Amino acid sequence: MQPATQLLNPDTDKWLEMCAREVIANDDHFNNVIFTDECSVQLNNNKIMKIVIYREKDSVAPVLPKPKHPLKVHVWAGISRRGTTRILIFENIMTAAFYINPILTLGLIPFINRVYPSSHRLQQDNDPKHTANATKAFMTEQNIYWWNVWPAESPHFNPIEMVWSMLKSRLTKKEPKTKEDLINGINSFWREDLTIPICNNFIDHIYKLRSYQ
Repeated sequence: MQPATQLLNPDTDKWLEMCAREVIANDDHFNNVIFTDECSVQLNNNKIMKIVIYREKDSVAPVLPKPKHPLKVHVWAGISRRGTTRILIFENIMTAAFYINPILTLGLIPFINRVYPSSHRLQQDNDPKHTANATKAFMTEQNIYWWNVWPAESPHFNPIEMVWSMLKSRLTKKEPKTKEDLINGINSFWREDLTIPICNNFIDHIYKLRSYQ
């Protein structure tokens, strides 16, 4: 992620407006925010193994080779000041129903109950499966508070994007050859490398942007 002064992105003004309104006014340090996102991890065998990580909703999708049997999985996860949610690795197409169960049911709710029993804020983007009526009804029923102040289509400002970058670096060094290697590498990264101090460093990075409003 580039420093704030180098961000040449139309979403920057939206971010700074949000900072002025929500962050500076309330001296918000994101202490109870759970930043979540999904990405796809693909292992391409094009003479050499190459790790490609991208978001299904990216406006400009990467041009990927099409191997006969692509080694590809999807990942959902979240980070916070107090650590990480469970990471969920899957191959299904994510629909609103799949997002409700198992993603929210197994990935988010146990983390909220265990780590943020008093109060929390869920940061997620405006993807249709996140905003579907069934999803919103489920979140209301389960007392999941969606902190819906984030500028639309602004992935650059979500600290979990830095997590995906770190994941790509770690997987590239491990040089996985099979889908099992890929999944084991993702789980190992989440369990061993993504510590609470690192999560806080990523969150602190976006907090610094408030000084540029």
